[in-house]
Amino acid sequence: MKTLDEMRAHILEKATADESFRGKLIADPKTTIEEELGVTIPDGITVQVHENTAQQVHLVLPGIGKLSEKELNAAAAGSNCDGSNTGLTYN
Repeated sequence: MKTLDEMRAHILEKATADESFRGKLIADPKTTIEEELGVTIPDGITVQVHENTAQQVHLVLPGIGKLSEKELNAAAAGSNCDGSNTGLTYN
């Protein structure tokens, strides 16, 4: 199973190399990511894609109460750190 960082790197790499994939990712990020990674993202979670340009740069700040790397990896794997299910499932 891939870590969250590995999944993020895969999506960014493909979006850089494949213009069609990039367009789908911008238009419908949640579905595109689910299909590409073979995961199901729970209904309560939204995904936004922002594209940097020469005139506009986006800075993403971590949330307050930031998750640890262990918690992020557990969420990416579809479970909580205690082993219970988060709702993120692999297809």
